[in-house]
Amino acid sequence: MILVAGSDPTSMRDAAMRLFHAGHMPVMGEWLSQPLVAVSGLENSGSESYERILDPLHQRLLARCDGVLRVDGPSPTGDAIVGLARGRGLRVYFSLTEAIDG
Repeated sequence: MILVAGSDPTSMRDAAMRLFHAGHMPVMGEWLSQPLVAVSGLENSGSESYERILDPLHQRLLARCDGVLRVDGPSPTGDAIVGLARGRGLRVYFSLTEAIDG
């Protein structure tokens, strides 16, 4: 399972689909975080929602992932996920080809 992280949802979804077709199980944090943040009542408090919902979500996802694909573009959240992944000793890929090839 590869967590796709970045700033552009369209690029991330495209990468997820290509990973899927190559036989991997892609996941995007947004697929899980948006519903959780919406029901938490924290939608308008960015740092609080990150600390209470997003950071634990990313930690739990990374506990089950084999690696992270960091899609191009500036993304503080994507960079944080890369840092968390490296801290867990997970592989971090910076190109789709590298992630597909494993």
